Amino acid sequence: MTFGILTLATRADYHKAIGLALSARVSNPGVQLAVACSPDIAPLLRPYFDYVVSEDPTVRGFAHNLHLDRYSPFDSTFFFDSDVLLFRPLNAVLSQWYGRSYAACGDYISDKVSPFGLDNAKVLKIIKHDRLVHIDGAGHAYFEKPACQEVFDMARAIAANYRHYAGEIKLADEDVMNIAMTLLGLAPMPHFGFWSLYASVEKGSLKMNAAAGKCSMIWADTRETCHPYMMHFLANQAPFVYTMQLRRLFQKFGVSTSGLLFKAVQDVYINNGLWPVSGAVRSLFKADPARRLRDQLKSLR
Repeated sequence: MTFGILTLATRADYHKAIGLALSARVSNPGVQLAVACSPDIAPLLRPYFDYVVSEDPTVRGFAHNLHLDRYSPFDSTFFFDSDVLLFRPLNAVLSQWYGRSYAACGDYISDKVSPFGLDNAKVLKIIKHDRLVHIDGAGHAYFEKPACQEVFDMARAIAANYRHYAGEIKLADEDVMNIAMTLLGLAPMPHFGFWSLYASVEKGSLKMNAAAGKCSMIWADTRETCHPYMMHFLANQAPFVYTMQLRRLFQKFGVSTSGLLFKAVQDVYINNGLWPVSGAVRSLFKADPARRLRDQLKSLR
C-alpha cells in the first residue's frame, strides 16, 4: 500500500507549494510527494516533487479539492493546502488515520453561518440531521482508495446541486465536504496535537523553525503546550512570519529566495484591502520593495 503527500498549486502560489514540499523533505524524509497543477507551471515544481499531475482544465478554483481522489497517485494520501508547513513525521500518527475513507480535523456545529456564507442551520433542515461536521480552515485531509470514491462522488454531486443547499453563494469545498461527511456519518478527527493555525497560538509562545522540523506553541484557548504536526497559514495569516520560514527552507535547500519578500508584502496589502491594481505602481513596488515595505508598515501604525 503506497502512502504519500499531495498538494495543489497555481501560478499565484506555487512558491508556497515548494515550501510545503521542502518542509516535508525535512520532517518526513522518504515520503513521496505529489502536486497537481496546470501544465504551464509544472516545470517550476518538478524538481521538488516525485509526481507532477496535470489538473483537470475543466475544473476551477476550490472545486479542485473535490477531485483529490483523481489527482493522488497513492493508495493512502495526506493532502495539505500549499500554505501549510509540516514539522513532524506523519508515520507516527498514521495508525490513528488508517482505515478511514476520508478524514480531517474538525468538530460539529448546529447553527451560525460558515466563513463562506453557508447557513448551517438551513442545511441541517435540508439533510435532516441534528449537527453538521465542521472542518473549516482544515487545510488538510486524509483519504484511502478505493473507499474514498464514495465520499468524493457524493461531494461532487453536492457541488453540482449546490444551490439546493447553499442558495446563491459561491462554492466552498470545505462546506461541501462538511455536508458529505455528515451524510456519510464520517466523524472528524480532533484538532489538538496534529493541526494548528497561526491564529491559534498564544501570543509570544510560538517557537518555530521549519528548516529544522521544529514547532512548539501554547494553544491560545486552553493554554496547553502543543507540538503540532502542521500549521496552516490560512488566508495569508502572518505573512512575514510565514515568509521567514520559507526563506529558511529555501536557503537550506539552495533554492532562490527572490520574490519572497514581495509576495509577503503583497499578502499584507491584500489582507488590508490596499493592494494596488495599477501595473505602474506594482512596477515601482518591485523596483524598491524595501522602501515600499517601510512606508506600508508606517501606515499600519
